[in-house]
Amino acid sequence: MTAWNAIVFARYMMLALENRTQRDERSMGKLFYSACNELSDITWIEAFRLLMETFLSVVADKYMLEDDEIESLFEAFIAALPGTLRNKLLQCA
Repeated sequence: MTAWNAIVFARYMMLALENRTQRDERSMGKLFYSACNELSDITWIEAFRLLMETFLSVVADKYMLEDDEIESLFEAFIAALPGTLRNKLLQCA
């Protein structure tokens, strides 16, 4: 029974794949993978850096804080992070 179920499921997966590639307009074969390969991913650290720069610029503009106040606010934020995350960020800085 186990082998029979495995064969039936494998056959269904092959038929479903063939149906999708032949009839589904969302599937365009290699075009999808080519488009994905063109988009480069940014690293987690780069994304975090961009978020922090945006946050600091908004805080500076909205609350008109001095540079030393913004720096102390940023240091307080980093100090409040969990230790593992803080260590990873400090290693990358």
